[in-house]
Amino acid sequence: MEIALMAASMLERSWEEMLDSCRKHGIRLVEACAGGHIPKVHYDPIKLEASPAAFEAFKRSLDEREMQICSFGCHGNPIHPNPAIAESAHADLVATCKLAGRLDVHHISLLAGTPAGGPEDKTPNWIINSAFVMWKDAYRWQWEERIIPYWKKAAAIADDYGVKLCIEPHTGDCVYNTQTFLRLRREVGPTIGMNLDPSHLWWQGIDPIVFVETIGEAIYTCHVKDVALDPRLAARDGLVSSAYYDEWDLRSWSYRTLGYGHDEFFWRNFIVSLRRAGYDGPLSIECEEPYLTVDDSLAKAVELLKYVLPNEPMPSGNWMDAYQLDDYEKNLGG
Repeated sequence: MEIALMAASMLERSWEEMLDSCRKHGIRLVEACAGGHIPKVHYDPIKLEASPAAFEAFKRSLDEREMQICSFGCHGNPIHPNPAIAESAHADLVATCKLAGRLDVHHISLLAGTPAGGPEDKTPNWIINSAFVMWKDAYRWQWEERIIPYWKKAAAIADDYGVKLCIEPHTGDCVYNTQTFLRLRREVGPTIGMNLDPSHLWWQGIDPIVFVETIGEAIYTCHVKDVALDPRLAARDGLVSSAYYDEWDLRSWSYRTLGYGHDEFFWRNFIVSLRRAGYDGPLSIECEEPYLTVDDSLAKAVELLKYVLPNEPMPSGNWMDAYQLDDYEKNLGG
């Protein structure tokens, strides 16, 4: 495993300044992010794909710094009921697939999106199907008429460019937990994988270790971001708070820098659980820390990961293979 940075953590900086910040912290891999919900500050995937000169300059900025793109991020809502929003998100995704194919990048992290609750609705509708029986038909319509058809089409496009689509489970989105992810993958196929982010699991009450054990080989990419839970506010308001995103002191959870929500012991176990699931890809740091600067947050995250990450690849075989069986049996005999 190797440390990477999700570039959307530094949207206040230019693409080149962000890359230089990575190098300063000893990071050579970057998850390039633009399109959909992510402002096109570092690049515009559509313009970059259309302009040979811009593409060469983009590639040169990486080569000059001896850096690589480990994945692209394009987090939009291509199943939005507003056609203009949906079409824009889809166009960004298609352009990102083309960029990934040209740069030999094989993973795009993204959201599955949220459709309307019916054909006449004007706004997205996040339906929790288990809450009320009268929502059953609307939930079925969402999956059968919007979610599954779109992602089958998107997967076919991704296949053309040798790209895997890495869905990040997120509340408010049609894929937000184990069940919804596995359903989409089952319906669409293995072009759909997961971009695992433990921070979006904790505040749903999901144990990330159990989650990894369940999803297993379907994990294609991984974000690393922490969450701190306030037990007093959780006891009073629950984990699904109605406070606004930036009302840190009113919400029962907040995104935090690695180690500021869960200790080193958790992150060691998390790394081992990923190894046991067969994941050996990048760990992309995402900074959304309300109480530290981005540079301070990144430095702390890199420090913790360097401390807990193994120095060598996954061992092959059993350590007992180093012993001859007959010698071992003789030792047991005295």
